[in-house]
Amino acid sequence: MAVEWKEEYRTGDEEIDKQHRILFDYLDDLELHMKKGIDAAYVGRLLADLGLFTRSHFCYEEICMRQNQCAVAAKNKEQHGKLLSLYKQYNERFQKEGVSEDLVLKLHNFLENWLVHHILKIDTHLKSCLQVNLLSQQ
Repeated sequence: MAVEWKEEYRTGDEEIDKQHRILFDYLDDLELHMKKGIDAAYVGRLLADLGLFTRSHFCYEEICMRQNQCAVAAKNKEQHGKLLSLYKQYNERFQKEGVSEDLVLKLHNFLENWLVHHILKIDTHLKSCLQVNLLSQQ
């Protein structure tokens, strides 16, 4: 069940990689709580903290991609918007219905799939953009 950080997730930007590891930590913490038993207070904190951190991370990452003229910058921003929209739906469902096993399981699966696929398919493109910019500065 646990998803672990792998070297293939590296973007070439240490700050972004550090932030991605923090997102993996959120997922690990959620999995730990799923095993012990989830309560509404935990899910409320998780959703609030994850929402704030994710928005901050997205802002930093989008600026970095734009500054490095990364070809997937627009796609990245679009995908971030979709994630935030889905996050909002999970948050609204939690506010309306409270905590449930179904909500937590779907939230976990969504976060796990999105995090891994987004990093591998979009974010890792930054590595080549950083290398090109580094070479052009020499």
